[in-house]
Amino acid sequence: MKNPSVTIVVTSRNDERTIKNCVDSLLNQTYQNKKIYITVATSSTDKTYDILKTYGKKIILERIQGNRPESYNKMLQKVKTEFVAFTDGDAVVDKNWLKSLISSFVSGVVAVGGTIKNPPSSNMLQDLVGRELEYRFAHLPKHVARLPTMNLCVRAKYAKAERFNTELRVAQETEWGYKLNKYGKTIFNPKAIVWHYHRATWKQYFKQQFLYGQNVPKVYLTQRNLNKIKGDEISDPMMPFQIGLLGLWCLFLAAGAVDLTYFKLSGLFISSLLVIFAYQTHGLAKTVIEFLYFLAIFFVRTFAWGLGIFVGLFEVL
Repeated sequence: MKNPSVTIVVTSRNDERTIKNCVDSLLNQTYQNKKIYITVATSSTDKTYDILKTYGKKIILERIQGNRPESYNKMLQKVKTEFVAFTDGDAVVDKNWLKSLISSFVSGVVAVGGTIKNPPSSNMLQDLVGRELEYRFAHLPKHVARLPTMNLCVRAKYAKAERFNTELRVAQETEWGYKLNKYGKTIFNPKAIVWHYHRATWKQYFKQQFLYGQNVPKVYLTQRNLNKIKGDEISDPMMPFQIGLLGLWCLFLAAGAVDLTYFKLSGLFISSLLVIFAYQTHGLAKTVIEFLYFLAIFFVRTFAWGLGIFVGLFEVL
């Protein structure tokens, strides 16, 4: 396969702080046989669309009403190239990103994704959240069940054959990635690099993680994906256990108002949870402050996921 045509698709909403760096990195690709197709949600309230208009005919630009999966479905209908590549408006891609992705396509491979790296940041929350994600991607095997659309390339005929679930506010890429498995393999190529900016405040981070948890029942409690509820190569394998411990801690802590014995037992669960968090922090934290920060990040993430799953179950039922 020599230099097949590729459409890079980006859905954007309120990305004025990062969108220029994103587009510039896409235009500066060493791979030339490409188109750049960007949509901006009509609900976007900042200057993202105005910034993108300055690129003129260098990109294909459109305003689309609807959420991200609806935008992807509309964009894929218009793709005419052999391949379609995905990234986010708050990401910057390496100059050889597209070249690395395309080079991994051999017979039987339907999708190729790459590694997510952490851009320099003065915000400790962004930096540490990114560091933990970067660590997970650094240990991915070659063959995976799915990869995120912030760094992904798919054979267009298969990408167009499967629609994104418009009922999912987040995690739509997870379900969609699983659907692609019936067409062939998904490959991880660590040389295809994307730098991704993460949530900058605790409120934004909690909301993001809550939404992930809320959509877990919608993704996994289906006949198609039930066998994947144990997780995949990207997921934190300890997350279900952590959520269980946190739930027991809350339950026994509440029961402690009636019987002090339950209150004492609650300490066992929270202590076990903190030990797990401390173990996960090993190798990530460089200072005591970072160690404590990681403990807080893992606690907030687990609480947000647990609460989100609880709410999501009620919605499904």
